Amino acid sequence: MAKRVISSAVGIIILILVFIFNNPAIINIAVTIIALMGLSEFYNAFKNKGIKPIKFIGYLVTLFTLAIGYLEADVLKIILFFTLPFSIFILFCKSIFTKMKYNIIDISITIFGIVYVSFLTSFLALTRSLEHGEYFIWYILAGAWFTDTFAYLVGVKFGKHKFSEISPKKSIEGCFGGVLGCMLFYGIYTYYLTTIGIELNILAMTIVGLVISIISQIGDFAASSIKRYCEIKDFGTIMPGHGGVLDRFDSVIMIAPFIYMIFQFIV
Repeated sequence: MAKRVISSAVGIIILILVFIFNNPAIINIAVTIIALMGLSEFYNAFKNKGIKPIKFIGYLVTLFTLAIGYLEADVLKIILFFTLPFSIFILFCKSIFTKMKYNIIDISITIFGIVYVSFLTSFLALTRSLEHGEYFIWYILAGAWFTDTFAYLVGVKFGKHKFSEISPKKSIEGCFGGVLGCMLFYGIYTYYLTTIGIELNILAMTIVGLVISIISQIGDFAASSIKRYCEIKDFGTIMPGHGGVLDRFDSVIMIAPFIYMIFQFIV
């Protein structure tokens, strides 16, 4: 428990320092490191199943994808219409010219890792690049943290009904607690933003908190389902008591695209 608290506190402090400083280069580097480490953990998880992702292609595409995200405004179209099709072509070439050393499962996991880890992670940097992005980024980070923390506290105290066999320790009561915690944060934080001149609807953002908390918990269950399939406990060991980078960012990367879309296209 002590390791969990200490590593969590260190991780939070690092993230606060990274995202508070108004330096796009620092943020881009941090997001790139998170994506590459998370992708490495994701690919390594499938060793137990005899699956061989083509790692170096995944890493190269990740670097290219994140670089485009920082340099171009229309990142989504570029990724969808160029990066991913080109990646698929290269991966099949790799399979064909190595006499099927890599099969369709290897290719599929390689591509899915790029989309699931690298593409979703890029929305952290994209959200931070928006007007008032230095404030909006906390809807992603703190939204995930408050959901996870309240779900844990309520689950430990009141949890009696299992939510899913995918993650047996999580309870229905804990899930409701996570939703409550996220909504509470979204309401209070939005009120704070209105006091410093950022015009947002407090009620609407509190309701957004409900939706985001559900997405956050789905992200957690999604990562758990991958780990259960791969027969591993954690994606990595870099954070004592917490597992790997992907264990800590599974909810964050699932939330990030939705927060970006809300502030880019709706608010």
